[in-house]
Amino acid sequence: MDQIDVDFCFYDDPDFVSDADRDSLRLRTWHQQLWSKSVSGGSRIVWALEPGTSCLVHDGVRVSSDTIATTHANYRRLGVAGLWESLTEGERRAYDRAFYTIGGFVIFPTRPQSLNQRRGTSRNIADRFDLTLECIRQHYLGQDGSPLADVLRQDARYFGLFGSGADGFSEFVEFFHLQDLVSGGSVRWLDGSTERQWSFERPPLPQTLDAYRRYLANVASFVAARNDRIRNWCNARNQVVPAE
Repeated sequence: MDQIDVDFCFYDDPDFVSDADRDSLRLRTWHQQLWSKSVSGGSRIVWALEPGTSCLVHDGVRVSSDTIATTHANYRRLGVAGLWESLTEGERRAYDRAFYTIGGFVIFPTRPQSLNQRRGTSRNIADRFDLTLECIRQHYLGQDGSPLADVLRQDARYFGLFGSGADGFSEFVEFFHLQDLVSGGSVRWLDGSTERQWSFERPPLPQTLDAYRRYLANVASFVAARNDRIRNWCNARNQVVPAE
């Protein structure tokens, strides 16, 4: 098995061209190693590399890597591109590199108009992972009103790998080391909002530079905490590069 280096930035991968989700064999292999494991009920998920593609397959379920830590730097229609350009070059570089470590990636089902695409094109989600996770939570609880409800139903076989109901959501969160984004069964909002319920009618992205900086700092903290969880999990299996 490859040793997993949670500090490795995929911009430094020799395979990288423009998108690590698509380009990086290392990322795909690390996904295979990290997410091939047993769930609480005792069944085991084993992902196989699909030859000639950037996908993994388990029992007919086909997935690919998806970036879950994003700066939204290209979201000009929602005004965030201008906020990104207002940051210093050092800030932009630090966030770009921090977000492009393994803690900033997950696997989701892949097909035309799958979750990977829809959460980025939905005006109510705008690629925010906390809002995506809230839609996933509602899916597990059988609630049908989220902006991603239809695509989550189509991908129900994938989410069913982790169970159903509140227990299924908890298993999904623990399986992918997402605990720092959940508290008491509710999602913690990356923009710092303290409301227990999110209104999807709200603008999904920060509207001011201060709010944007706060959002990016919260995303960076989540990625760092998730990397720590991944490191600890791998250390228990002698599967991680030791920290320098």
